[in-house]
Amino acid sequence: MSETNMGRVPVGDPIPLRFDPTTKQRLEELAADIGPRRFGALVRVAARRLLADPDRVPEALDQSRRASADARRIPWAERPLDLDPATSTRLNELAHEFHTDRSAIVRVAVHRFLTGAGRFRHPVLREGARTDLTCRTRVYLNRSTLVRLEKLTARNGDALTPAAIRVAVRRLLDDPEDLTADLATIGAARDLTPEVLGPRTNVHFDDDLRDQLDALAGRLDSDRAELMRLAARQLLAKPRDLDQAVTEEIYRGDANRAKLLARNTRRQQTADQATAAPAVRKAPNPQGSPFGKRHVFRFDEDTKRRLEELADEYGPRRMSALLRVGIRRLIGSPRADVDLAQARRVAAQARALPHDPVTLKLDSPTAVRFRALASLYEASPRDLVAVAVHRFLTAPGHYRAALIDEAAAAGLDEKFKVSLRPSVRRDLEQLANRQGSRLASALVRVAVRRLLDNPGDLTGDLATVAPVHDLRPPPPTARIDVALDDELLAHLDALAERLGSDRQELVYLAAKRILRFHHNIENRMLDEMFRAQNNRAHLLAKHARREKTRRTDRGSGT
Repeated sequence: MSETNMGRVPVGDPIPLRFDPTTKQRLEELAADIGPRRFGALVRVAARRLLADPDRVPEALDQSRRASADARRIPWAERPLDLDPATSTRLNELAHEFHTDRSAIVRVAVHRFLTGAGRFRHPVLREGARTDLTCRTRVYLNRSTLVRLEKLTARNGDALTPAAIRVAVRRLLDDPEDLTADLATIGAARDLTPEVLGPRTNVHFDDDLRDQLDALAGRLDSDRAELMRLAARQLLAKPRDLDQAVTEEIYRGDANRAKLLARNTRRQQTADQATAAPAVRKAPNPQGSPFGKRHVFRFDEDTKRRLEELADEYGPRRMSALLRVGIRRLIGSPRADVDLAQARRVAAQARALPHDPVTLKLDSPTAVRFRALASLYEASPRDLVAVAVHRFLTAPGHYRAALIDEAAAAGLDEKFKVSLRPSVRRDLEQLANRQGSRLASALVRVAVRRLLDNPGDLTGDLATVAPVHDLRPPPPTARIDVALDDELLAHLDALAERLGSDRQELVYLAAKRILRFHHNIENRMLDEMFRAQNNRAHLLAKHARREKTRRTDRGSGT
């Protein structure tokens, strides 16, 4: 490095990079917190940290690709498929033999048909004229596959897509070939939306760093841009010691290193002093203000309206004084913990959503075991199903084969009326829809059978999982500014720490308590409004005259 470039990183050819908008914005914010014009150095730091541990890059790259594919999946296209009874039976047997569903086999069949259609016109026409198609099933295919199939069959007239699907299925049933490998690759393939990337950003890399990046990309069948997107995400996930790393990246030369580092230190000290400049504090108001800083608290609209009505009885602008009285009474109450627990229960009950009714169908032996387990733990069927589904969603594991067997089960004569939380039911249906339509009931039975086989710590789960309800979103809130002095804040924080709460929750509880028990608080309100001692008597007399005038205006002679 020469003496004339002030010790900065050698400027090489720029590499065009593209990040998604969220990652780009977070990188820019992170670079701005470090200093001006630090984006390029931050990206180079990310690249060096990625190259420092190349053994972990393949696994991280695979995880990144899977996460990107999961986020960009296009939903399946549902299509009815009418088959004759013999073909339907063969298709079901083949699906059961390979522990998969019918849709995956149909996707493989259509893919093979598109890659090697051969002479298909006359078989498709004969298939379209059949009248013995009495078995209907629904299959799930990629939309791009259906578009290609429609274009292929429409070359000679009307598109006979359903007939072409049946021809493809018959060809596969006659010659399955290596179906296991195709199910793992073709059967699981999904259509993806294009990846959304922002505008191009040019970052200068020196030759050595660029060569290392290209070598790693060549080994992993990737490119610079993909590896840099991975490096950026890893850097944002663990942004440790970035100030020092970016500084080292900028001042890597030895020519003027000490001088540049000293200048950077002076800049940081100047910025810290400007940020930490003490705010100008106002002198205490001699007329008895609370001498405290204003704090923002949130209340629902009804509570705020009732507080305003109660505070108006003691004069204008009395909201802060009323809330301080409520806070002081809460701090001095020996039942604060009991009141807080009661308030939480009431709030949860008010926002609780009802459960969705569900019918659980079981065969007779399983129903006997289910009733015995419920009797042993003195639990209701609803509670057992709630625990079973919760455990299943927490750790589903390999459930596909069990789900296929359960979907084909017969003799489900025993019925139990149970219910599930709406959110749990949605999660269960989403998990079941990955394997086919209308499989949520079978998935519940799989979860119940797992619970019967391994109850585990069922007592603890019945006490914690079963009573849980989904909650409605909290109602809109209104803002109230309350001036609190340091001593009152210290007592409030101590109470919050003792009860496992926070200021917001305790102030809201104090407001609710003062609305319920606001009798004989006039003296407390006067003490809170006129706390200064220098002219307390004068202010109290002034308040008495104002109250007399206000009550006279209301038509009261007292």
